[in-house]
Amino acid sequence: MNSLPLPPSNTGLGLHYFPDDTHYRLADAELWLPRLKLLGASWLTLVGSLDRAIPEPFIRRVIDAGLEPVIHLPVRPIAPVDADALAVLYRCYAKWGVHYVVLFDRPNTRAAWPAVDWGREGLVGRYLDVALPALQLAQSLGMAPVLAPLHPGGDYWDTSFLDAAIRLLDSRGQRALLDDLVLAIYGLAGNRPADWGAGGPSRWPGAKPYVTAPGSQDQIGFRAFEWYADVISARLGGPRPMIMVAGGAVPGDATDPNFPVVDATRHVYCNLALAKGMVERTLPSYLLNVTFWLLAAEGGAAPAAWFQRDGSQLPAVAAIRQLIASSNGKAAKTATGAAGREPPRPKGGFQPGVGARPLYHYLLLPPAREPSDWYALYGAALEYLRRFQPTCGFSVLEAQSADFVTIVGNEAGITAASEQALLAAGCKVERVGGRDVIEIQMRLNELAQTGQRFSSI
Repeated sequence: MNSLPLPPSNTGLGLHYFPDDTHYRLADAELWLPRLKLLGASWLTLVGSLDRAIPEPFIRRVIDAGLEPVIHLPVRPIAPVDADALAVLYRCYAKWGVHYVVLFDRPNTRAAWPAVDWGREGLVGRYLDVALPALQLAQSLGMAPVLAPLHPGGDYWDTSFLDAAIRLLDSRGQRALLDDLVLAIYGLAGNRPADWGAGGPSRWPGAKPYVTAPGSQDQIGFRAFEWYADVISARLGGPRPMIMVAGGAVPGDATDPNFPVVDATRHVYCNLALAKGMVERTLPSYLLNVTFWLLAAEGGAAPAAWFQRDGSQLPAVAAIRQLIASSNGKAAKTATGAAGREPPRPKGGFQPGVGARPLYHYLLLPPAREPSDWYALYGAALEYLRRFQPTCGFSVLEAQSADFVTIVGNEAGITAASEQALLAAGCKVERVGGRDVIEIQMRLNELAQTGQRFSSI
C-alpha cells in the first residue's frame, strides 16, 4: 500500500452508524447522509457480518457522499474464519472502494473468546493465528491491514496486549505488514475529563498494568491513543496510524465514581472539545479521525443516539454543526444551504392540527463566534430544553419549518430582519432577550419552572 487512503475532504470527524447491520437500504442512506454532512462528518463506522456484505448500493452512496466507510466485523467468539468466505467478502469490499475493514473486537476481553480458550496460554499468539490471515488478505487487496480495537484496560491489559502483538508480528517476519499496519481504537471518554491521561506514560509513570497509583491518570479515556503510540514507538521507532471506530462521551456514563455522570451538559462540552481538537488539528497527526458514538439506534442503545427516533436531537448535534459552520466561510455556506434541503424531521412535541409544518417548536440560538460562546448560550437554555425538548439550532432557514419559534437573545444576535422573515414564513415567533446571558437564563428558567412553553403566543 503506497499511501494511506483518506476521505477527499477530510475533516477528521465521524460517527458510528447503527450498532447493528440491518439499516443498509438506499432509503437509509438518503435519510442519514445529509445529516452526516451537516455535522462535517467524513468518516462512518458501519457494523458488518461474515454472513453477507453490506449492500453495494449503500456503500457506494456513502463513498460518493465523500465519507470514508470503516467496516467493523465484531465477530464473536474469536475463532478461525473460513478463508474462502472471507476472501470473497474482502474482495467485494475492495472492489467497491472500501479501504478499511476491521475483523474482531476487543480481543483483550474475556467475553470475546470461547470460555475454554480464554485461560489457555499464549492468548495473544492465538489471536494473531486467526487475525493474521485477514490482515495479509487486506494488504494483498490494497486495503489497509487494520488490527482490531482493544478494550481500554480490559481483562488482559490493553497496552500489554498491544506490546505483545507487535513483538510477535515482528518475530514472525511481518515487518512489511507492520510498516502498513493501522490500529483501530476506541476513544470513549467515559465520565472522565476529555484530557484524562494526556501525555501518556511518560507523564504518568504511576500507571502500571492493572494498577494505577493514587493521584495518577491512565489510558482508560479518550486519549488512549497516546499510550498506544508510546507502545508502538518503543517497538517500531514511531507510531502507526490509528482509526477510531467509536469514541467521545456517552449520555448516562457513570463508569468512574469519582466524576459526575455524563448529563446533557457534560456530553456537549466533552464532545465539542474533542471535535474542536480534530477540526483545528491540535490532536496528533497519527490519529486519523474522531468518530462519535452514536448516530442512531433502536433498543438498549437508543438513549445514546444523537438522533432520536421521535425526531429530536441531542444538543451535541447543534454544537458540532455550529463548530463546523464557524470553522471557515465555505463550511458555513454549505451548512446553511444544506439545512434548507434536509428532509423534515417530525418532533416529539409535534401536534397534528396545530399546523402543517414538520417541526412544532424551534429554539433559535444566535450564531456564536467561538464554541465557548455557544456553550454559554446552550447552558442558559438548558433547563428550558430539558422541560420542553424543542428542536434547537442556529439556522433561520431551518426554523421556518416550525409552527412556533423562540428566538434566544437580542437583535444583536438574531436581527429584526430575520425575525420578520420568520413571521413572513408563517411562523409564530417570540423573543426571549435580556441584558446578558444571565438574564436570558433567568427568563428561560422561569418559563421552564412554570411549565409555560411560551409567554406571549
